[in-house]
Amino acid sequence: MKYVGQKDENVEYRKRPGAYAIIVNKNDDKIGIVKVITDEGVENFYLGGGIEEGETKLEALNREMVEEAGYSIKNIEELGEVGEFIFAEEKGYIEVIASVYIAEFDQKIAEPIEKDHNVIWVKPEEYIDKMFREWQRYIMKKFIEKRQV
Repeated sequence: MKYVGQKDENVEYRKRPGAYAIIVNKNDDKIGIVKVITDEGVENFYLGGGIEEGETKLEALNREMVEEAGYSIKNIEELGEVGEFIFAEEKGYIEVIASVYIAEFDQKIAEPIEKDHNVIWVKPEEYIDKMFREWQRYIMKKFIEKRQV
């Protein structure tokens, strides 16, 4: 697994494994990401989140898709794992361990629970530097490289 960013050796980090997806649209070259507007500005993320006790990565990924977008997903393909040591206001010091997949939306099965999460469709090349976390920028570059092969 690749780690990005710097680890502060004077800090104890809590592990936070998560499952995330880059949502592709087979009809064009855009991907679906989440845009969240905060008091500090706009933050762009991948759909997904933390893996809960007793969940597999794919169970967590599917649950998060419904919570954030209201969709089931299909054609799930593993892209890779990446880690980063971060400080998050609401969670403190955490070691993000992100398992990232490529997938497509399948069927709308519910209304999203997280109302502040808005799915937007973007060209990946235009959003590398607009992703909120360094690990997200790293994985976006990996995704673009994979598509060019």
